Order: sequence, then structure tokens, then C-alpha cells
Amino acid sequence: MAKKIVIRCPKCKKKMKISDTSAKYRCPHCGEVYKYTRLKKIISYPGKVIAGIFQTIRDILNGIKTKFNNAKNTAKYMKQVKKNMKSNPNWSNVEREKNRAKEVNRENKRSFFSKFKK
Repeated sequence: MAKKIVIRCPKCKKKMKISDTSAKYRCPHCGEVYKYTRLKKIISYPGKVIAGIFQTIRDILNGIKTKFNNAKNTAKYMKQVKKNMKSNPNWSNVEREKNRAKEVNRENKRSFFSKFKK
């Protein structure tokens, strides 16, 4: 659905509400026919175009700022992880889990002779 906009009649200078599509509109006050074209649409919205450009610039800057903060926080976290791993290699359960997985694999591994033991 096309949205409605308010423009001024070029003849009587009174406001009239029209849809935002290119067409011919009749002023309800003086009866003047007003042709609303794409060119007039572009010319009537310079403020919106400029506002859109500034909003785009703001969005780009906010995106850059967010990515920078994320990278900074990730680097800070990785620095802390490295520090903890140097002082205590078993600070997390990573090594224990690896050893536990190896033991499970050894237990589940069947030998050649286990096939004949039934």
C-alpha cells in the first residue's frame, strides 16, 4: 500500500494529501490538476535523502566500532587464556578430557584375538 504525503498546491498554496505514487491529482480546494512525477518525488525528498545518507554513515561507523570492540575483547580474553595456560596447563578440563577419550578408545578397541573369544 502506498503511503500518503502532504504537498502544497502550486496554484492556491493550500495543503493536499496524495499517495506516494506517480499520477495526476486534483486539488480539492481550487480544482487545479497536479502531475506528481518521479522527478518531483525525488526533488521533494532531498531532506529524506540527506537524512538517509547520514543514517547510513552512522550505521557504518557503529558497525566499525562494534567490530573493533569485539576484536579488542577477544584479544583481551585470549591473552588471559594464554596467561592461565602458562601458569597452569590443566586450568581447564581440556587435557583431562583428551586423556579420558584416549582411555575410552583403548577400552573399546578390539584386539585380533578377541574375535575368537566367544
